[in-house]
Amino acid sequence: MKQQEGIQETVKPNLGVHRFAIVLACLTIVLLAAGALVTSNEAGDSVPDWPLSFGRWLVSRNHFVANVRYEYSHRFIAGVVGATTFLLALWVWFVERRGWLRKLALIAFAGVVAQAVIGGVRVYFPEYKALIAVPHALVAQSFFGVVVAIAVFTSRSWLAQREVRLDRGKPSVRMLTAATVAALLIQLVLGAGFRHQAFGIAPHIAGAVAVAGLIIWTSILVFRHHNEDDYLTRPARFAVALLFVQLCLGVAAYFARVASAGDPQPLEPMISLTVAHLVVGAATLATVLVLTLRCYRVLAAEGAQVSGNRTLARAARRVAV
Repeated sequence: MKQQEGIQETVKPNLGVHRFAIVLACLTIVLLAAGALVTSNEAGDSVPDWPLSFGRWLVSRNHFVANVRYEYSHRFIAGVVGATTFLLALWVWFVERRGWLRKLALIAFAGVVAQAVIGGVRVYFPEYKALIAVPHALVAQSFFGVVVAIAVFTSRSWLAQREVRLDRGKPSVRMLTAATVAALLIQLVLGAGFRHQAFGIAPHIAGAVAVAGLIIWTSILVFRHHNEDDYLTRPARFAVALLFVQLCLGVAAYFARVASAGDPQPLEPMISLTVAHLVVGAATLATVLVLTLRCYRVLAAEGAQVSGNRTLARAARRVAV
């Protein structure tokens, strides 16, 4: 128990940083929705230059019309997210004692810069827009995941004293949750590839089946082995609920897309359904990521049983700090 108490003595939660990270995560959700609006409205080629827009940082009222509204709004929100990420990285660098967390904040800033560069490449090479969309989506969702992780690591609940238990079972819950996060990232990229017509719907459907199976399997194991621990069961419940909503939105968005195939331009409800599908997908990724991090926080590998409770406490301390 002394080792566990040392966690709170070594690192104290900074609620300001934690709340700022949550704000950045929410802004990133808004940015993802704005990007989905650009794609759904086929507005990606509406602004011909980058990083300026029609040669200006702030476009004139005459230019802010039709599809330019979606593309320029996306760029403006991206600028806000980039500036917020820079401020978060600075804040974490100067106030955090955990060196690995300072590096993670720098990775987040590097990710938002890389995302901006990829967006610029997309503008100047429109003939490769379908191929560029795949890394663009991967970096966007990965950046979102890093921001969510920073919010988790700076939270009071992460640093609170908690009992550490053995992660029994084959496969282990920790390994299964990590695999589910990886599968979700791949699935979100497959969705982006389909929306940008890099490939057909079949890979995305196969990915949806795989992700659904992994989330259900993971949740069953969490409820079976750790049903008394709300720290783990709460995100598992949210993940299952979001999965149901996501599957419904996916089916509805697909049929709306098929029904609007002959339309001269994208129309409702296809646009709203597609945007909602992407946003709920990102929320599902964040929820499963939170579950994964929490599993690594309170569950120890079965081999730790050899050394007893002291080893478990040391494992908890290493994960937390």
